[in-house]
Amino acid sequence: MISSILHPNDLTVGSEAAFLHGLRLAVGAKSEFSILHSDALPENEDASWHSFPGVRSALIRWGLIGSDAPQSAVDSELGVRIKKVEIQDSTPINGVMRWLQNHSCDLIVMGTHAREGAARLLKGSIAADLANHARLPTLFLPISSSGFVDPATGTALIRNILIPVDRVPRPAAAISMAFEVADSYGCPDATIHLLHVGTSDSAPTISVDAASDRRVRRHTREGSVTEAIVAFARELDPELIVMPTLGRQGFLDALRGSTTERVLRHAQRPLLAVPEG
Repeated sequence: MISSILHPNDLTVGSEAAFLHGLRLAVGAKSEFSILHSDALPENEDASWHSFPGVRSALIRWGLIGSDAPQSAVDSELGVRIKKVEIQDSTPINGVMRWLQNHSCDLIVMGTHAREGAARLLKGSIAADLANHARLPTLFLPISSSGFVDPATGTALIRNILIPVDRVPRPAAAISMAFEVADSYGCPDATIHLLHVGTSDSAPTISVDAASDRRVRRHTREGSVTEAIVAFARELDPELIVMPTLGRQGFLDALRGSTTERVLRHAQRPLLAVPEG
């Protein structure tokens, strides 16, 4: 169950899509939605309802609460508990990790520049580094992608989800979360495409319950893992990619990023990274 969602938010234009995706998921899952803001608030303000106006304005725009609804309506009418937290630390990663030490979290939602090449080597990726440290399921929204939630109506459109699968990392947790996320976004008919890069006899055996199996399609491709996944994503055009992950493994991964990071950079679409269960 997704009962607690965290959104590290610097309140810039680039993070708006991630914020809306996190809020919409919180509404669908009826979960707690914590917004962490790392910059100093204006003098004499605290982390209150009015310090983060995006929540209220988005819910009014989506027709989920009235324009005169009190703050309590978000919880009483929608079942969503909003927390707005100001954090200060030496780095954004340290601040979020310190917060996570004392708070439960089932999913992180955040924007990313998904840099590649020299830009990544020089500037790195705060989003990827945070996910690697937190070891929690993380939904990445590339700055270049508008995602699958309509900012005007709050309607989510997920028709196809791509999940690359192999024997390692084990894909069960990622598949389970893909179903839950699609259902929470109000897309119970989303098709789950399981892609194995390799021969069909080397594909992992994956079983799902009969009711869910009707939504599953199985595919195989050969070639380089990252290139095959990205090529299939271009062919399928899924609204969401879900990647089982072990995190970064060794020096080369630390230098160039894990398979998940490379797929994110090249596919440039929303990607949910799920640590092996």
